Amino acid sequence: ADKFIEKGFNYFDTAYTYHDEKSEGAIKKALTERYDRKDYILADKMPTILVKSGDEYPMYFNRQLERTGAEYFDYYLMHNMGKDRYAKATEFGGFEFAEEMKKEGKIRKFGFSFHDDAETLDRILTEHPDVDFVQLQINYFDWNNKIIQSRLCYETVVRHGKPIIVMEPVKGGTLANLPKEAADLLREFNPDASPASYALRFAASLDNVFMVLSGMNTMEQVLDNTSVFDNLTPLNEDEKEILEKVIKII
Repeated sequence: ADKFIEKGFNYFDTAYTYHDEKSEGAIKKALTERYDRKDYILADKMPTILVKSGDEYPMYFNRQLERTGAEYFDYYLMHNMGKDRYAKATEFGGFEFAEEMKKEGKIRKFGFSFHDDAETLDRILTEHPDVDFVQLQINYFDWNNKIIQSRLCYETVVRHGKPIIVMEPVKGGTLANLPKEAADLLREFNPDASPASYALRFAASLDNVFMVLSGMNTMEQVLDNTSVFDNLTPLNEDEKEILEKVIKII
């Protein structure tokens, strides 16, 4: 956290279930107990997989405030909306609960993360036009994937005029640890650029994207990722062609 903030970045993303439910506590120790609340942006997510009734929303939400030590959440999400989870959130009044927390000042911006098809996404945004943002799985490998529908989902959110947070830009590390043939291809083109940097730049170059999240496990990854955004440049046509070759190799 210290190095990340030192480099000029301040957005931290957690969730109730991450790291065997220890992530929010780690946020408290590393961040909220050590920095002024106005010096960072904190995002958390309602554990929709655990919620069994509408009465449980306040319980989980208040527990999250306590675990993180935050007075409020800058960004708050209904976690992993798809057909089934959205049906439950609708039945239990999840979106209405979040809007109530916004009115009370405990949530500044409300949205949802999404893993499903574009048709379902369009339905959610049509039925809830007041959401502030959407978090999508976007990376160059899944961009035209017919199951993940990365591009179609992106285009759906853009059509509804909502800002986008990107998750999985490096596809869980897959696009940072490429097959040797693909890694050599990128290294030959630019020996100074890491494989992950191409993935981050792809996501960050898209219109309506205002935040790109990247899970980082080592200080080396923190330094690499922050350096990419320190000097962010869109992918050029040559790089796009090389990434098409990388996709085929993978």
